[in-house]
Amino acid sequence: MFLRNLPGVEMNNIRTIFHKELSIYKNTPIGYIFSSFFLLLLSFLFFYGLGGNSFWDLKISSMEQYFMWVPLLFIIFIPAITMRLWSEEEKSGTIEVLLTLPVKDYEIVIGKFLSAWLFLILTLCGTLLTPFTIFLLGSLDPGLIFSGYLGTFLLGGAYISMGMVISSLSRDQISSFMMTLLLCLITFLLGYQPLLQFFGNRAGGYIAFFSLSQHFESFRMGVFDPRDFLFYFSFIALMMVSNVLILRGKK
Repeated sequence: MFLRNLPGVEMNNIRTIFHKELSIYKNTPIGYIFSSFFLLLLSFLFFYGLGGNSFWDLKISSMEQYFMWVPLLFIIFIPAITMRLWSEEEKSGTIEVLLTLPVKDYEIVIGKFLSAWLFLILTLCGTLLTPFTIFLLGSLDPGLIFSGYLGTFLLGGAYISMGMVISSLSRDQISSFMMTLLLCLITFLLGYQPLLQFFGNRAGGYIAFFSLSQHFESFRMGVFDPRDFLFYFSFIALMMVSNVLILRGKK
């Protein structure tokens, strides 16, 4: 609805790119493999955990630990779903054809971004069985569940937008995967508490501001902070504009 009201934006072009990219996720086994791996690993870490912090060890009807693992697993999962978005076009030579079509650069970027974001959201929907199971075992705050998933969607969107930029600068999927993984890891570590404590309160606060995972913490705790919404949407917009500029530089 928002995109339809933007001047110069052709929804049909975005829809065409969106369906093309989404069909690739649906029709190739690699997407299902990574999704299954992500879901299984996330469930395992939550229920059985590491170091005595599992659901069964804590014996608390809460998904706080569940959402704690999400940013860490995104470091591997997001690069896997974004690595081919542009690098495969470069490798196959189809990017030249794509850029000569009567489609605006930002329409291509938006279409690719939305397809990857929806694929991530559909994957995360596969985790909804977990809160349902916990609800059967004990009381569960629906507000915390909603805020946790909302934050997960926004965090994933931010990681995807960054992965797209890296993919547009890479000529093969392996280098795209490795570079995106490295940047995801860096943005995660910027919110790592021991690191922030090392730099002190003031410097640590500035560093934490640039951490994608740090802005997820309020959602994980059930707090809706407008600054976190603004940060994620601004970050996604910045990455998408960067992606458009990179594409224009290739023409």
